Amino acid sequence: MEIPVFHIDNNTFEILPQKALFWKEKQTLILSDLHLGKASHFRKNGMAIPIESGLEDLIQLDQLLEMYHPKRLLILGDLFHSAYNQEWEYFGSLLKKHPDTECILVRGNHDILQMHHYEKYNVVVYKNTLKEGNIIFAHDVIEIAEHEFIITGHIHPGFVLFGKGRQRLALPCFYKKKNSLILPAFGGLTGLARMPKDKDAEIYVSTGERVFRV
Repeated sequence: MEIPVFHIDNNTFEILPQKALFWKEKQTLILSDLHLGKASHFRKNGMAIPIESGLEDLIQLDQLLEMYHPKRLLILGDLFHSAYNQEWEYFGSLLKKHPDTECILVRGNHDILQMHHYEKYNVVVYKNTLKEGNIIFAHDVIEIAEHEFIITGHIHPGFVLFGKGRQRLALPCFYKKKNSLILPAFGGLTGLARMPKDKDAEIYVSTGERVFRV
């Protein structure tokens, strides 16, 4: 099956059904909004969330790292949902399993861990943005120059498909406009922000098994 791509500033980004991008020229796996630790956080606050819910995302990430062997893993914010819990150590074990992949985090609003947690597993942290050429990576949208392009996460974009019999299905989506691309949330314990159908937007939804344009 042919993998759809975004061509941005002479770079090729494969659109993956696992709700991530693979930047071919830089051998970089890009994703956003894992919200690791959210399951444990909810359980601590009395909500009956199975701990396995938080580990499924790590399993999927491990599979992607095994598949692509990227030089870099670039996470556009909200890597960890809240205060430190054991799920951070699970993530650290995953990074140790892939020592040839550098992990980079552009901090998001939920990334409140102390620096020593990141340093323990050699996670490189950028406070607000990372810029490579004319492409800016950030957690949320910021003002950019006309010649620049920004890739973000944060809002957990989704798109609603309607069937003939009043069926409706909301799926996570990649939402691209002229100078911006919003990534879907990689984490499974996240909601969806309904995105509008716009003639100027490229919208790719993910079923988990495949990606297709709507």
